[in-house]
Amino acid sequence: MKARLRKSNNSESSLAGCFVAQTHARRIPRTSIIIIVCWFFFNVFPKALSLSGESVEYPVKLAFLYNFAKFVEWPAGSYSNPGAPLSICIVGHDPFSSGIESELQTRKAWGRPVQLLTLRPAETLSACHMVFIPVTERDQAGKVVRSLKGSSTLTVGEIEGFAAMGGVINLTVEKSEVHFEVNRLAADRAHLKIGAKLLSLAKIVTEQTPGRKD
Repeated sequence: MKARLRKSNNSESSLAGCFVAQTHARRIPRTSIIIIVCWFFFNVFPKALSLSGESVEYPVKLAFLYNFAKFVEWPAGSYSNPGAPLSICIVGHDPFSSGIESELQTRKAWGRPVQLLTLRPAETLSACHMVFIPVTERDQAGKVVRSLKGSSTLTVGEIEGFAAMGGVINLTVEKSEVHFEVNRLAADRAHLKIGAKLLSLAKIVTEQTPGRKD
């Protein structure tokens, strides 16, 4: 396991026990990995996390999305009212389990509740604070990114070349470890302030100019 965990006195960490119970009940493989995902919801941001099978890839990636929500600052005008939730929208097929999604929606980011929505690529996505484009929607990724230009939406993908095409963050899997890339130009264009800690762990990607071939 590449990531190191640090114990927190935060009372929310007690929910790790809840994850253990849920994991055993559903017979999800690699219980220990799911517990680690639980820790990531509450305490740390890993540079990379080792995977041990497809069953843990998307719980880990959802934990990354939550941490992105905590380490990226949106403009004040991004929220309709002081109590408005931070909306994470999944485009097309939702690869995450309902159980871990329900747990995520009990969390807060920047003092706001987290809301998860599943939308079609053709729907209006600019009202979302974060948009996750899964690999199943790779053919729509470029269109979605272009449609969101001018908005303050954090675009996150898991598609090769996603950050270079103008997405803000791209999740990658290398040697069974989850990493992430950041396109700082795309973040600046969306008026998103990415925390220094997040940037220090990311691979910075240069945006590909249309028509340019490296």
